[in-house]
Amino acid sequence: MYSNHFIKNSENTLAKKQKIKLFLIFIIVSSLFWGITKFSNNYSALVFFDVKFINVPDLIVVQPKYKIIEGYINTSGFQLFFYRFYRKTLDVDFSSAELNDSSGIISLVSLRRSLDDQIIGSFLSFENEKLFFDYSKYITKKVPVVSDKNSKFNISPGFGSMNDSSFLPDSILVSGPKSKIDNLDSIPVLINFNEEVLKNIQINVTLPNNDPYIKFKPQRVIYKESVRKFTEQDFDIFLNVINIPDSIQIKLFPEQVKLFSSFPLEFINDVKEDDFELIFDYLDTDNGKYQSIPIRLNKFPDFSKNIRWEPKTISYLLKK
Repeated sequence: MYSNHFIKNSENTLAKKQKIKLFLIFIIVSSLFWGITKFSNNYSALVFFDVKFINVPDLIVVQPKYKIIEGYINTSGFQLFFYRFYRKTLDVDFSSAELNDSSGIISLVSLRRSLDDQIIGSFLSFENEKLFFDYSKYITKKVPVVSDKNSKFNISPGFGSMNDSSFLPDSILVSGPKSKIDNLDSIPVLINFNEEVLKNIQINVTLPNNDPYIKFKPQRVIYKESVRKFTEQDFDIFLNVINIPDSIQIKLFPEQVKLFSSFPLEFINDVKEDDFELIFDYLDTDNGKYQSIPIRLNKFPDFSKNIRWEPKTISYLLKK
């Protein structure tokens, strides 16, 4: 008796669960058919499209003031959903433009048939009926490549650069709108070499170009710079007195200073005291007003580095 009652309850529970499942399936299927029916209907809505200019002459560069078309279109719900989430690009014929000296206008109304052919549906109207753009003549000129002043290297201690950096090629062809190219005098390249440098530098460099309207040819160059083993040497340099009036005699304290300079090891036997010149300029004294004045370096070998001297300033005695 008890067993039969348990079996009946189990069967009722199972039947209820099956009914619930069937009801849920019915709701899902009904919603699916309702959604398909609704999305299949046509609707009108504002949609954004990207713009691509076609049939642009080779010697013209177009610079749009804005690059979208805002249009009210009539199409199915499926297509509206697609266009909203995956913006389509429409071709706009440049040959239909009205051109002034450096600007132009394209009427979207006159291109409606061409635009309709590119979408599933049709345009009803446009938020802005005209596309405005600037344009320039396309020119090409040769521009030198130079090292950026902030370039830096991790040169190993005891080594130094010969300051003979160069690019190969040293100039490139730059093409773009005349308004942009006219004021382009050089292309600075930032060279950051993080590895420890023990030998000559030769690296391939990609030229920086963030302007889509400008093209470089070539886009890569070779940067070269000589690196040598350096040594330091000191010299006793007599000061050269300049701009002193004939009526005045001068006595310096001291008359010579100790100068230190680093230069490539290969030149150690070639560098002499005469290759450096330190000067005492009487004009810096303001006719004897100052008791001491700084010494100035007037001559040194091009390959010398880290030049310094002691003392930095010099005292003097005048006799008239």
